Amino acid sequence: MMKNNPNVRSFAVLMVIGVIAFIFVNACKRESYTLATTDDVNITGYLDKYPDKFSMMRQIVERSGTAGYLGAYGRYTLFTPTNDAVTAWLKGIGKANVSDLTVEQSKDMVKFHLLPDTVATNRFTDGKLPQITLYGQYLQTGAINDGGVSSYIVNKQAKISQSNVRLGNGIVHVIDHVLIPATLTTAQTIEASGRYKYFTQALKETGFYDSLNVASSAVKDTTRRLQTAIIESDSALVKAGYSSYEAFKAKFSKTGDPKNHNDSLWLYIAYHLSAGATYTPDIISSTTINTLAPKEVVTTKYINQKILLNDDEFNGVLEPGVEVNRTFSNITTANGVLHETKNLYAIKVRYPTAVFFDVCDQPELKANPIWRGRNGATSGTIPLFANGASTLAGLRVNNPAKATLPQYYDYAVSVFGQTRRVAYDDKLVLSLGLTNANRAIWVELKTPMLVKGKYKVWVCYSYNGSSPLCQVGMDIGTPDAQILPNLVDFRQSLTSSGMTDAGAALPSSDPLMLAQGFKRYLATTNDKDKNGNLGLIQPAVKNNWGSAVARLAGTVNITTTDRHWIRLTMVGGTEASGTGSGGTWLDMIQFIPENDDQNYPRFSPGKDGLIFQKP
Repeated sequence: MMKNNPNVRSFAVLMVIGVIAFIFVNACKRESYTLATTDDVNITGYLDKYPDKFSMMRQIVERSGTAGYLGAYGRYTLFTPTNDAVTAWLKGIGKANVSDLTVEQSKDMVKFHLLPDTVATNRFTDGKLPQITLYGQYLQTGAINDGGVSSYIVNKQAKISQSNVRLGNGIVHVIDHVLIPATLTTAQTIEASGRYKYFTQALKETGFYDSLNVASSAVKDTTRRLQTAIIESDSALVKAGYSSYEAFKAKFSKTGDPKNHNDSLWLYIAYHLSAGATYTPDIISSTTINTLAPKEVVTTKYINQKILLNDDEFNGVLEPGVEVNRTFSNITTANGVLHETKNLYAIKVRYPTAVFFDVCDQPELKANPIWRGRNGATSGTIPLFANGASTLAGLRVNNPAKATLPQYYDYAVSVFGQTRRVAYDDKLVLSLGLTNANRAIWVELKTPMLVKGKYKVWVCYSYNGSSPLCQVGMDIGTPDAQILPNLVDFRQSLTSSGMTDAGAALPSSDPLMLAQGFKRYLATTNDKDKNGNLGLIQPAVKNNWGSAVARLAGTVNITTTDRHWIRLTMVGGTEASGTGSGGTWLDMIQFIPENDDQNYPRFSPGKDGLIFQKP
């Protein structure tokens, strides 16, 4: 059965932190310094103050008509080249003096070096800066080491010789070369490289070449002004078995009309494109990339310094992904950014299948020595929050800083006949409350991958009389948000004679329970696994099987194949007094296609996790 996908976001975060740490540790050797200035010195005034270094940039600023606002109140960051850098740039473009530049050339030069915010080096990462330039393209920063001296580098073109000059209206960074913006559009860049003849032809036949060949300033839809293309080279497609473009097209174009949005070649190209400028650090720090193919995403991972796309565990099987070729990636174009992969990737055709999400199957918990009895442990707990933040990438609450009452992973070996049985002998203990500020009002969990389709959602828990009444929602806060119709009352239990604490009497037979939106999810001694083993739970013992409840929250329509967020929000029930847990003992969440058998398989307590199919 599928378990929660291994999550490597934590590794991505560590990578980004490591890059930043590298920059700052080595920055101690950098031959740059911060000037002590007063607030009455603005950017224009600073350029005036050092004419031996910046007189030519000052002339460009004046000629561009930007001297006024660069001398007024505001928040700007200027990457200013020195006189030597400007002289070399003018010579390279066939100009003798600044006066030979047109006003528009001067404006574009200033705008490409100017950010509409103050960005000091402590906000630099190995990738694009957080603010886009006034020219409309992002700048990229990184670090180089030359002779034991580490320096920042911008756009792989210019070193910063002096950083963080703080002025009354912003920050100046001094650079040793003029920055040159990209002039070719994404479509032109792909065609001009010579590496992507297949893709160029497919872009033209599907109509995407035209949309990728428009200057960003001319695009009215702000969400499409910049786009990202992650594509394969001709050699990668030949390696995949397509010796010619005709063979490639024959495989992917099924309607004969590549401009048809239902044609698989159109969908293939759309799957390689996304809105916005996504550089490799953005890919690493995300979990998915939304593509132009309707409701299709590319999943991302960062493992062993490799960026992998669509490297997924699906239905218990690892599907190897494709690696991003970083040598030919992060190519800024006039209207976006271009990346390359080492192998072919395409939309995966999948069908809805049941996902049995054990909420304790989280990578951070699995790394702990006591997880599910590892190292001989018979019991133990692991906090879910520390220092005001969640310890799990796949868990979040409305206010983690205030969720100070017990929230933890709980492992305990059960004794036969004992109540409160759960699958794999572990559960999450969550403290939910409406009146106590130290409890969470809602908790969200990141699901394993769900294929597009309709699923019945079963919340599996251990009964507790001091528990909340919760509403279940999917992807709350997004355009795809859904609220499920049935409330989950964690105070309800199943017994041979009925339901305790809340609700009407519930017959013990499976069909009648299902009809009322309840079921057993643990195997009883009436069930056998494939080897003939009997389930451990005795259905005749009150509060034995009856304390393990699966409640139908409703049917959810998953429109995008991806991992999703499921939220439990307290709307009533019991809130324990004092510092009690609040009583939410969560074990599993099952997503079963609406037309599939909802009653089986069943799970067993114990670390072996035996699974019992329908007899």
